[in-house]
Amino acid sequence: MTRPPKALINAAISGLLLAAAAYVLWRELHHTSTAEIAAAARAWSPGRLAVAAALSLAGYLLLGINEQIALRWSGSNIGWIPGVGGSFVSHALANNLGMTIFVGGAIRAGVYARHGVTVAQSAVVTVYGAMSFGLGLAALSGLSFLLAPAAAFQTLGAPVGLMRVTGALLAAAPLAYLAACALIRRQVTLLGQQVALPPLWLGLVQFGFGLGDVVLSAALMWLLIPGHGLGFATFSGGYLTAMSAGLFSGVPGGLGVFEGALVALLPQLPRPALAAGMLGYRLFYYLLPLGISAVALAGDALMARRQAPPAAS
Repeated sequence: MTRPPKALINAAISGLLLAAAAYVLWRELHHTSTAEIAAAARAWSPGRLAVAAALSLAGYLLLGINEQIALRWSGSNIGWIPGVGGSFVSHALANNLGMTIFVGGAIRAGVYARHGVTVAQSAVVTVYGAMSFGLGLAALSGLSFLLAPAAAFQTLGAPVGLMRVTGALLAAAPLAYLAACALIRRQVTLLGQQVALPPLWLGLVQFGFGLGDVVLSAALMWLLIPGHGLGFATFSGGYLTAMSAGLFSGVPGGLGVFEGALVALLPQLPRPALAAGMLGYRLFYYLLPLGISAVALAGDALMARRQAPPAAS
């Protein structure tokens, strides 16, 4: 009997997760009217909106700076402005399209190639960036699992003991990675290029930037949930778990899966405020960078067309 292709299996799993998330969202929010959500959103002051935009752009700037450090480690001498700009575009598009590491890697390779960055160097940077995010997410998720009240796991129907063990393993993963960076110097071949684990100082840089990225994105959404009175640490536990669910679902941008997990994990939040926060988060963390990237790409294409030599008659 022929086995179904792996892509079909992955698509089916993603579809099931999306359907489950849609049901959770409907169950939790179908009593909430659009007028209530709009009223919650009107509580955003101009100052709060400005801070939200700044947090979003600061997160993307952190990613860009981290990538430039990795590019120099890989042997590239790309300038900081095109490097950070290329990073911004690749992350903005990949976050919205899903399959972040593959989509982002392909976009990054195309953007950086114009500045002399090889495909192998782009691949190294892509893995480096994904590992940075993973280290930060693992550390903070692990701590949230270890410190979360048992009631939070009972809401999800998850065994408390298993979640505590998972938390301990997640929290220990960055420490194991940093130990490997300090002790293992054997090289491996990636796309024909010999690479090794980063040295310990660079592993610490990865970890620090990964933590900063995750904290900024959590702070952005926490800021956009008006009048909730929920502490940032408590909110972050639910946010990190929901982010992980959306990330591993395979659904573009975790759309629906992230929101479904979040409403299940944070039952204490008023539904209109949470719905407004989720919409604002999508606007500032996804659509705002996507719009900026679209304008930048259009401007870059127009400039390249103007600078191109006229075709021979």
